[in-house]
Amino acid sequence: MSFKHVSIISAAVFNCPLYLLMKKNFKSLILSLSLVFCLTAASLGQETTGNLEGTVKDVSGAVVPNVTVTVASAQGISSGTTTTGITTGFRRTITTDEQGFFRVLQVPPGAYDVVTTATSGFGEARYENVTVAIGQNTQLDITVNPGSNVTTVDVAVSDAPPVDTTNNAIQTSINAQKIELIPKGVDFTSVLKTVPGTRPESRSGGFSVDGASGAENVFVIDGQEVTNFRTGTLNGNYSIPTQFVQEVQVKSSGFGAEFGGATGGVISVVTKGGGNDFHGEVGMQFDTPKFNGNPRPDLLRFLSGSGANFVQTTEYVNPPKSAGVNTFPTANLGGPIIKDRLYFFGSYTPQIFTTQTTTNFFSNAPAATRTLQATETFRLKRTYQYAFGRLDATPFDKLRLTGTYLWSPIIDEGNIPFGTLNFGAFIPAGTPNNPNAGFLPPTIDFGGSIGRVSGSQLTERQGGRQNSSNVTVQGVYTATGDLVFSGRFSRGFLNEKLGNYFVPPGIQLFCQVGNTPANPNQYPGGCQQGPLGPSNSETVKDVSIRTNYEADATYIFGLGGRHELKGGYQRFRISNDVAQGFSTKGRITYLYGTSITSAGAPVTPSAPTCTATLTTGCVLGTGILRRQGTFGFAQNLNQSLYIQDKYQPVNRLTLNLGVRFEKEDLPSFNGFAPPINFGWTDKIAPRLGFAYDIFGDGKTKIFASYGRFYDRLKFNLPRGSFGGDFFLEDFFEILPGDTFSQFTLENVLGGRSRFQRNLRVASNDPTATATSGGRVDSNLKPFRQTEFTIGAERQLSRDYVFRVRYTNKNVDDAVEDAGVRNAGDSEEYIIGNPGSGLHLDTLQRLGYNKAATPQRRYDGLEFVVEKRLSNNWYFNANYTYSRLYGNYSGLSSSDEINAPNGRLAPGTSRAFDLPFIGFTATGEPDNGRLETDRPHVFNAYGAYVFDWLGSKDNSTELSAFQTVTSGTPQTTRIFLVSTITPAIFLKRGDLGRSPTFSQTDFNITHRYRFGRDNRFTIVGDLNFLNLFDQDTVTNVFVVQNVNTAVISGSTFNFPIPRNAAPFVNAYTSGSLLTPINNFLNGSPDRRDARYGQPSTFQGPRSVRFGFRLLF
Repeated sequence: MSFKHVSIISAAVFNCPLYLLMKKNFKSLILSLSLVFCLTAASLGQETTGNLEGTVKDVSGAVVPNVTVTVASAQGISSGTTTTGITTGFRRTITTDEQGFFRVLQVPPGAYDVVTTATSGFGEARYENVTVAIGQNTQLDITVNPGSNVTTVDVAVSDAPPVDTTNNAIQTSINAQKIELIPKGVDFTSVLKTVPGTRPESRSGGFSVDGASGAENVFVIDGQEVTNFRTGTLNGNYSIPTQFVQEVQVKSSGFGAEFGGATGGVISVVTKGGGNDFHGEVGMQFDTPKFNGNPRPDLLRFLSGSGANFVQTTEYVNPPKSAGVNTFPTANLGGPIIKDRLYFFGSYTPQIFTTQTTTNFFSNAPAATRTLQATETFRLKRTYQYAFGRLDATPFDKLRLTGTYLWSPIIDEGNIPFGTLNFGAFIPAGTPNNPNAGFLPPTIDFGGSIGRVSGSQLTERQGGRQNSSNVTVQGVYTATGDLVFSGRFSRGFLNEKLGNYFVPPGIQLFCQVGNTPANPNQYPGGCQQGPLGPSNSETVKDVSIRTNYEADATYIFGLGGRHELKGGYQRFRISNDVAQGFSTKGRITYLYGTSITSAGAPVTPSAPTCTATLTTGCVLGTGILRRQGTFGFAQNLNQSLYIQDKYQPVNRLTLNLGVRFEKEDLPSFNGFAPPINFGWTDKIAPRLGFAYDIFGDGKTKIFASYGRFYDRLKFNLPRGSFGGDFFLEDFFEILPGDTFSQFTLENVLGGRSRFQRNLRVASNDPTATATSGGRVDSNLKPFRQTEFTIGAERQLSRDYVFRVRYTNKNVDDAVEDAGVRNAGDSEEYIIGNPGSGLHLDTLQRLGYNKAATPQRRYDGLEFVVEKRLSNNWYFNANYTYSRLYGNYSGLSSSDEINAPNGRLAPGTSRAFDLPFIGFTATGEPDNGRLETDRPHVFNAYGAYVFDWLGSKDNSTELSAFQTVTSGTPQTTRIFLVSTITPAIFLKRGDLGRSPTFSQTDFNITHRYRFGRDNRFTIVGDLNFLNLFDQDTVTNVFVVQNVNTAVISGSTFNFPIPRNAAPFVNAYTSGSLLTPINNFLNGSPDRRDARYGQPSTFQGPRSVRFGFRLLF
């Protein structure tokens, strides 16, 4: 199928009469659905269970109706496995229908025994170790024998179910047993690398799923969404240890209407629970730098001279290791409180990272002339406190209740402000114009009994605490074998305030331009050029509370075939109460020798700038007082209604037909009305798919899906644009006789300020316009992505499965703060869809000829071969050939090279902040292969369990993971109008790609079993990440001019008014390419010597080892 066909299908769906009629009569539909949900119950939204279905037949193949089928947690563990997971206690009994068919809904993931009760003419059948996975229909055909014969079958599918011929979704489940048999880190995110189409990408800000950025996934633990409300990523508080986890699942494409808010993937975690037997684990693991690889080299640049004598020197330095030991203790226990009725599971698994860094402070000079000026040791102990408890209850057979509690604060003790090497941060002792003489951190006066502290005496007092907790309560009521109600309530609390102990009080000073050692008295009373103190930014609170109510009902009935109809309501409320920054303390930047006009204030200097011969009646320079912070309280409400029908008109064909409706508002922090409101008709998301069992044997299917997916807006945008952020600048002049230390917040605001600039005028201010404060586009469209997938899956043999799929994902509309330049030469932001609507109208009105529109298109062809765990071994090999094309990376910006790990600023990236962004100096759009494009990705992993020649006491597990991927595009940038936002110079990928990336991870585990029935097991683990310590280059330095923008300060290098539409039009037409090259080649200080050299490298080897006792 060509890419063009995807657009044809999209147009056909949204112009069909049924869709148009549904939209026309939407209010009636909402009323009807509301009545249904009011009569049902409270519900379930995020998936934490799977289903089990099948047909009971006799030996001749005839169906057997009215057979009682009981599904219960497996009592034993199938031979040849090593799982330590505990299947949650579960038991449910149903009866087959007239066709011998049964379906058990909402079964927790795990292994189960399925037993039929002996009935007239037939004996009992017992099928053991049947696996159920999240979101899948495990299919099981049961054969009963005549007479009183008992049939026992060990299904022995110990990690994944067979082909689900009813499902069109692309989803991968990793259960507790497979987690044991994968080289990994200490939390569940470390196993996501095994999922086809999912990989960690530092430039995307997290995990990329099918080309999406790391801020576009939804993370769910036991049905409670834990995605960060502001950034769209996962906080460390919720990267729970693998010891808690029963199963992890990643939904990549084609998932049903009950899932929203993800244009990447839905990553679900289901925790372990107790059963009818007591099981537990205690242990300790360690990670020490002694066995790890060495830190990677840093690329440095040193400058000397000026004009024709200007010299740049580049150098790679290899920092020494820090010291310290990381420890990972664990203790968990699960079992019955009341057998068959009430079960518990509890675990305490803290992760303690202890680091001691000895910093050598060198002068900022090349190796030949570099001198060691000071040495200081800093310490940090970071503890992730993970404690978890779970209760599962079955008060009576039709009702199942579950409650969980997660307590997961992060605690910092100490602070490490520098690495093991530092260049230029030392301030020589005895400097008269700097009271903080000595190495940094400087002396800070806290008053009282503490007094003045500096260096490690200060940093050892610093730290912070980031509290977090989550509680979930859910219930499933099976009214009949065909009707199930379920509901959930969850509440999450997070207070992000690490680094908040012993924050320096008072004002912070920066000496950007001042005296130098060569000219210590150039500016009388001035400061020595360089930093004068640590950050005074303080977080008093940044509390987010997420409260969810969810409800659904599932009904199975026959009408022209078999239907499984599910409808649900979801109500998500997020509140944020924040007070952070330095608005009450202030920061002053000193620019000696710089007039107030050159510093950026549109006022006339009161006097000329002082020189060696002009010392009176003049101005020494300019100071800028900055006050910045985020304050306020706001909350939003997101509501969803969905309906999904799994319809089987004939036995081999399943149609998955669903639609999702959302209503959402984005909050205001400044008291104005909510600036963004999406009504019930603004975010209609159809989810259409089919799966067809080609041969009717449950082994081969073809499938396809089409859907629209909408992002849930992150709070980063309203905090920045709707009254949360506060940012004022006051410009004042430094007069002869003034000393830099005399300026305070009070005296600058008390009469010295000559000009005040508000850099955060709220875009939702009713009095604002598009060019004066910014506006919200009244016709704003929500962030939307359209997806199409087609594929096939085949069970090659009992243990082997092959799958192929093609996926197309296209961003239709993006929501960003798109910028324009106003008459005062500052940026104003329009909250809208860049390149269209109000943004386009404003640019055209101001005379701009071109406007960039966001594009991100992913096309991927994926092949997967998997051997399920049997006969003591398994493997998975997958290969993806893909293209990620456009000019917009998504909610996390990989284009902003100033942020090495991508800029996590959903809705406020620099992608469309200036009218020339989106075009190259040749005048062409800068669309091309995006920064995280990897055309070829091959992953392979597996494990072998060596039973020591059949020994029941000893076994050794060897597991490995191998990845080989293409490098990423490397693209030249230039700073055009500032040194904040670089522009793509000629075209994407002009520097080629980084080298092919590969990494090998390896794990070896030995188990010794002892005691009656081998009840106890001692386990030793040795885990290697990057076994061979490969140090592949991951990025080169791509900016040509770091220090000086093409248009520098007030000096304009081209005969066109600065930043006006004529200049941008000249740039976007390509007529400035030659002048830009002339500028870059004009003097030796304009092109950075690091350009084109390797700048970042693959991380070093990590080794973790330890022991555990299982019982």
